[in-house]
Amino acid sequence: MEALEITLLAVIGTMLVVQGLQHARMGDIWNLLKNDRDLERTARIHEQENTELRSALRAEREHVSQLQRQVHLLMGLIPEA
Repeated sequence: MEALEITLLAVIGTMLVVQGLQHARMGDIWNLLKNDRDLERTARIHEQENTELRSALRAEREHVSQLQRQVHLLMGLIPEA
């Protein structure tokens, strides 16, 4: 009877070790998924910021173009000495 009890304890111990390893692995997988979601969120934020910056740059370039046209117009109005 004693050999059977030791064998059962060994089996239960092995099962506990396997469960512990699976739990640790699931924790690693969860952390990977969580980090991936965080990276996706950061990427979306950066993409939105880039879109806004490109839009602002386009507006600034258009403003510079308008100012250059005005300068050329005004330069044409100044009489040469």
